[in-house]
Amino acid sequence: MKSASLLLALSTASAFCQSSDFVNFIRQTQQGTGVVWDMPAATGAAASAPALVSRGALFQLWSIQQGQTREYLLDQKLVGSHLPAADIRVITLDPNGTVPRTRMDQPFTVEINVDGLLSGSGLPMAATHVLLEQHVASYPADRSSLDPTAVLSNTPLHKGYLAANGRTVLKFPASSLKAADPTKALGEEHFVVHALSDGSITQTQIASCKLQVWPVASGEINGIANGDIIHSRTPQIALVLADLYPRSDTSFMLYEGSSIYGITGTLLKAYANTSETTNSSVITTHELDSKLTKDGTYTVALMSTTVFGAELLCPPVTFQVKRPLQLNALQANNSGSN
Repeated sequence: MKSASLLLALSTASAFCQSSDFVNFIRQTQQGTGVVWDMPAATGAAASAPALVSRGALFQLWSIQQGQTREYLLDQKLVGSHLPAADIRVITLDPNGTVPRTRMDQPFTVEINVDGLLSGSGLPMAATHVLLEQHVASYPADRSSLDPTAVLSNTPLHKGYLAANGRTVLKFPASSLKAADPTKALGEEHFVVHALSDGSITQTQIASCKLQVWPVASGEINGIANGDIIHSRTPQIALVLADLYPRSDTSFMLYEGSSIYGITGTLLKAYANTSETTNSSVITTHELDSKLTKDGTYTVALMSTTVFGAELLCPPVTFQVKRPLQLNALQANNSGSN
């Protein structure tokens, strides 16, 4: 047994568990002997309790929610004398969010850095390769997070070996999540690197990163339809907003003419989704009637602005205003004597 001083820092993934409702601890499992040692964890660093053995040790960062007695595995690292090291980073077009996130139709990149692999003949595969897996899982109704352990226990969508130290870059044109309507898929993708079993150390996760995937927003303009002719007051308009992207702004706009392109519109109604998850809502507006001050052709459009740009939530609606003329007649009655 060799003595080692290993510094363990709390993972950034545990930031949401830093409250009185959660108890955090680091579990050290000696590979080969199976000896387990739990050490209370707080913000900062500490030396490992048992010394590292030749077969290595698995360090897991756990958090327990006391009120509901729920356990969360936040991070884990396998440390040994000849173990490879790895880290994973997911890069999206959205710089916000506590974890990487994207929209179903947007591209993203996964960067994997591997170190510690050996080269040469006669070496075991565990010394020359690591295993990369891609897991996907959809969100159940009314859920916006998943237990990583449950996701990773499923069969991976894709897997393959990395046999070289350095950076590997994978580019994805869109998420691999599936749904009846592909634009409405939502859930998570997890990318994991495993150190391989070599007979003394079991296959163990050495790096992971997850990606949140949100659906494409959509909408409806109810109360007015293409080709309608308004003769008097405008009917009440209902805006149906579905799956608005986190931190997005929705605008209900009015344009003179039959096109929305190349001209400046008038804002009728604004709605902001300030949450970190998608949002759906139905809002009504009466502002249209006061803006139709003259007869003519008009178009209304429902638009959403996100980090990916401004997009229509549904086709624009073009209608006409033809109000009847109001004639004020003056009748004079002249009575005179001859």
